[in-house]
Amino acid sequence: MSGQETKAADLLFLGVDGGGTSTVALLGGPDGAILGRGEAGPSNAKAVGTAAARTALEEAIAGAFAEAGLWPRSVTVACLGVAGFDRPEDKALLGEWSVAGNWADRLVLVNDGDLVVAAGTPEGWGVGVIAGTGSIAVSRDRDGRKSRAGGWGATFGDEGSAFAVACAALRRVARRIDGRDPKDEGPDPLTDCICRALGIDGPAKIVSAVYAPGMDRTKIAALTRAVVEAAADDPTLLDELIRPAGRDLGETAAAAARSLGWESGPLPIGLAGGFLVSTPALADSLLEDLRARGYDPTPTLVPEPALGGLNLARRAHQGEKVG
Repeated sequence: MSGQETKAADLLFLGVDGGGTSTVALLGGPDGAILGRGEAGPSNAKAVGTAAARTALEEAIAGAFAEAGLWPRSVTVACLGVAGFDRPEDKALLGEWSVAGNWADRLVLVNDGDLVVAAGTPEGWGVGVIAGTGSIAVSRDRDGRKSRAGGWGATFGDEGSAFAVACAALRRVARRIDGRDPKDEGPDPLTDCICRALGIDGPAKIVSAVYAPGMDRTKIAALTRAVVEAAADDPTLLDELIRPAGRDLGETAAAAARSLGWESGPLPIGLAGGFLVSTPALADSLLEDLRARGYDPTPTLVPEPALGGLNLARRAHQGEKVG
């Protein structure tokens, strides 16, 4: 084998997607093959703190090497899209962790939404929308200009996210229990499903369950599964909780598009995040909202945004500006 071939064979790339629910690292070779995948807990430092975020990133990267049957070493290029690491000081911290952990010879840091655009649009331009525990929309044009909308966190943003919908469902349950919202006689599927998801035997224990130690934002967001389950017996929940969330995401996606001058017309769009990918009514509502605004969206589901990170890492190695 020639020296050039040996060098090519030694090339390794990492794509890492870190969010409020989980962290996924993909280890890839120069030919596009995925060699290993590692998964860990959430790495959004704004939600779990820097120590837990670093641990999750390290565990996911180590897991990818382990699955590939390789000892961990510095890869050629690593592209990280980690929620909650948008400010310069945040990116500097990731750079410090990379050096300390010997993650990569070159580190490329992008918004987690950039991964969705890279993985979910045919030509690498368009809009990426994430709705998992949190939510955000990121846009990129053919010239590499980028913008974003949303992603302001649970306190005053993240509209259309699983956490936002779960909180809206809990408020609905509370109002029904109080009698502030009238309800029909008989079973209440939403209350029943949420109580079952919380592991309690009745609504009187909801407060204790929701405010219990360890009941963090990720666990509350997971209650959307109970909302979707309840909607099978009470379709009004789709109109009252799920479809409004889709319209919120449509509004956010349109804002990201308009900021790059796209007022209407064709719009490649990648859809990611556990809540959005697993809830067809949510995605349909998002797309309907964009059509009502004059766009012609072409959607692609992106269940594994870390693939976009691998794409960007390889493109960066080839000299393209991706960060």
